[in-house]
Amino acid sequence: MRDDEFLRNKVPMTKSEVRAISIDKLELSDKNTFLDIGAGTGSVSVQAAREFPNLNVTAIEMNDAGINIIKQNINKFNLHNINLIKGIAPQDIPNQKYDAIFVGGSGAQLDGIIKFASTHLTVNGTIVLNFILFENAMQVEKLLTAAGFKKIEMVEVGVLRWHQLGRGHFFKPNNPTIIVNAKNIERID
Repeated sequence: MRDDEFLRNKVPMTKSEVRAISIDKLELSDKNTFLDIGAGTGSVSVQAAREFPNLNVTAIEMNDAGINIIKQNINKFNLHNINLIKGIAPQDIPNQKYDAIFVGGSGAQLDGIIKFASTHLTVNGTIVLNFILFENAMQVEKLLTAAGFKKIEMVEVGVLRWHQLGRGHFFKPNNPTIIVNAKNIERID
């Protein structure tokens, strides 16, 4: 989906190219339940809900402006498979199993979110996290490893957009985003 399809306010949004890669890494085609933590504008939840209409999406956001714009985007796209929760992760997340978890914003609760994911992500479930700060990505790699996640991957995505400048054009860079993904592989003790 194009970014300009979404209603926007000042709440951060996962941009289209990063969103496409993140949703691909979530491997949602065979999933039933999806959790979006720090949903922002709801762009990941909305795109996932539209592309996979049988997917039950739970989106949690703590910011009032975020909740407002997510509701508007859910209504704009006439979606009925998103459960929107105003709250703080992980304590306000419904206590159930999820097949895939996306973390767009952690609200300084990264350790608790990874612990939650390690016990609430189904076997072979996927977690995907986006960061702009290198230190946060390095911290999450350690947390994922300590929590027993496997197949940890990390990529940095840099997108440059074409813009007109006078009679010519140039590519203006967006902030690079680090995308981390991992699997909750069944552990044999």
